[in-house]
Amino acid sequence: MKALRAALAVAAVPFGIVGYRILVHDLHSSPQNAVASVAVAWTFVAAGLVAWARRPQNRVGVLMTFVGYALLERKLQYSHDSRLFTAAFVFGEIGLGAALAHVVLAYPSGRLTTRVERWFVGTAYTAAVAFPAAMLLVWDYPRSCVYDCGHAFRQHSSIPIAPNETVFHALDQVFKIGVYGVFAVVFIALIAWRLWHATPRGRRLLAPLLLAGVVAGSRAVWGSIHEISGAGTSDPFYWWQVTGQIAIPLALLAGLLSARLARGGVADLIVELGRTPSGGVRDALARALHDPTLQVAYWLPMRQSYVDEDGRAVELSEDGRAVMRLEDIAAIVHDPELDPDLVEAAGAAARLALHNARLQADVRAQLGKVQESRRRIVTAGDEQRRRIERDLHDGAQQRLVALALELRLAQRELGAVADPQIERILASAVDELQVAVEELRELARGVHPAVLTEEGLAGALESLAGRTPVPVEIVSAPDDRLPPEIEAAAYFVACEAITNAVKHSQATAIRVHANRRNGRFVIEVEDDGIGGAKENGGSGLRGLVDRVEAHGGTLRVESEPGQGTRVVGELPCAR
Repeated sequence: MKALRAALAVAAVPFGIVGYRILVHDLHSSPQNAVASVAVAWTFVAAGLVAWARRPQNRVGVLMTFVGYALLERKLQYSHDSRLFTAAFVFGEIGLGAALAHVVLAYPSGRLTTRVERWFVGTAYTAAVAFPAAMLLVWDYPRSCVYDCGHAFRQHSSIPIAPNETVFHALDQVFKIGVYGVFAVVFIALIAWRLWHATPRGRRLLAPLLLAGVVAGSRAVWGSIHEISGAGTSDPFYWWQVTGQIAIPLALLAGLLSARLARGGVADLIVELGRTPSGGVRDALARALHDPTLQVAYWLPMRQSYVDEDGRAVELSEDGRAVMRLEDIAAIVHDPELDPDLVEAAGAAARLALHNARLQADVRAQLGKVQESRRRIVTAGDEQRRRIERDLHDGAQQRLVALALELRLAQRELGAVADPQIERILASAVDELQVAVEELRELARGVHPAVLTEEGLAGALESLAGRTPVPVEIVSAPDDRLPPEIEAAAYFVACEAITNAVKHSQATAIRVHANRRNGRFVIEVEDDGIGGAKENGGSGLRGLVDRVEAHGGTLRVESEPGQGTRVVGELPCAR
């Protein structure tokens, strides 16, 4: 490829000189205009060869070189040699129209990204060849004339099949209006659409090049209007076009310089990743590529899906985004305007760091599954508690109450005729039944208090305080209902903490705070007992820790000897 690029660079010089001589001697163009025309072509060739050398995988360099040579070839249209004229006339419009549009729309990735762009470029190439070829078939020398006939300049077609001046001029007008009019309008609309939908970085990268494209393309519209109206294409329009065409390769060179500086950012990325924790890989990549919207998704083979750095499942959305996949490691979702080679280089530089981050994401995903499993177990346990409480209340408890009523009825029926011994037995049985009912009621309340389901946490805490032998002050409680699992977890934290204060802390007063704080629900129980409690000291507190953590919360115990005990449970609870 180096030899080919060198040959193309050398060949462009004599090709341009030949074009200059044809413009000056055959077309009688001014030397200034001839130099400007050749300079446009040479600029495209030079910029294209540089782009080709620096980005061999990117088609922009090849396309730029092709445009330059097509513009040089176009100069042969003005030759008096019929064979040169015929070949140049058929293919000469490609460089000025279709290929130029192709370069602008393909920049910076080298690819046409949408179906509309591909359709437009394909149609432009077809029209740029088909119309001139059709015009040559009906060429009627010497009456046919498409260039400056004021100098008695008449070109000869080598392939006239059915000469017809009327058809020729009709095709000429359609070609000027269609290709250089309608196509130019569509081209400008595509540029505007890309700018409108581009990211801020994409706009900065594309703006100079696309502005140059607008200048060159809009001249085609106005130039066609002036020529059709008979005013001709005046020098101001000509220099307008030349300025826009030269600006296009210069804008590309500016883009190449920007990409080169960005590659320096990739080099810095390697150094930064050496001292960046795994959780900062995304931020480091975003800084290196200057894309704050960049996202990284990690591939988990066991789950056959992508997750984020916290282990949560994610879908790769390619709508308006580009995705670069590192096989079996990660996917980088980025701004589509970024140079693919640059993104690939950054991905390669960050491969080891991404691999380590993927392992951590895998661990977090597994922890998330365990957490979800614990939550399901606790929720199922609470539901089972509620069912048992309902069964005890509606079943065994009601039957015992009914039996106690029947025994009292039997006592009244027997009255004074009853044997004293039988009366004592009946009275004892009634008392035992009352005790059994109370014990069963307390058991049901301990399994899952009905008041918690019916009145919420505030009512359940008031009921708990009323049954506790030590004074309990409910300092604060929620006015509204909370999710059932949060209410249950908070209630059992309060219940266990109060029970421990009564049994072990020798407390004389207990205070309960229950309220929302910064998106979390906090239940806090403090007593004035002897302190010295340990978070892992008993099965009750250990069970509470499991319950609270199953819901993504935390439980801590503060209990210095002689300073009482404070139990604080925090549970996630968005409003």
